[in-house]
Amino acid sequence: MRLNFVRSFIPFIPLYAFVAIVMLMVMLVAGCERQETGPRQPIAFSHEKHVQELEIGCKECHQYYETSQHSGLPTLTTCKGCHEEPLTDKPEERKIQTLAGEGQDDVFRKLFRLPDHSYYSHRRHVAAAGLACETCHGGIAHTTEPPEAPLVRITMGFCLDCHRRSGVSSDCTTCHR
Repeated sequence: MRLNFVRSFIPFIPLYAFVAIVMLMVMLVAGCERQETGPRQPIAFSHEKHVQELEIGCKECHQYYETSQHSGLPTLTTCKGCHEEPLTDKPEERKIQTLAGEGQDDVFRKLFRLPDHSYYSHRRHVAAAGLACETCHGGIAHTTEPPEAPLVRITMGFCLDCHRRSGVSSDCTTCHR
């Protein structure tokens, strides 16, 4: 039935236009179904449990967030500081010992990726400017498992708006190399 419907339109549409329409429809459908996701973390830890309930500061797991360009990711050695022995019977917590027992330590993956031509420093934004983590990371402290994509979409416009509101330089060479 569908084929007859399509054939009935072909005499009225030049072949190149028909092909272009079909390709456009395929691209639109593919674009709608495509989801941009980041890396899946090997352990589905809860920021809410650690940050909100236990009041563990960002610095405990992201040790460079005040002093370096990158905040740093926790290692399993960091996790084992509290979880040398499992504190619960949750399978996710047992993964710490399993992965560490396999000799793995750097298992967590970066969620944010900057283009190579962009420069960002946690030290400059957190220590010098006093920005709260929520400014760029949204409600990460309230998540019960690692998100697969950043909670805040960081774009050039996002950064420029913040720079203008804060009265800091918007000169291109400040953030671009």
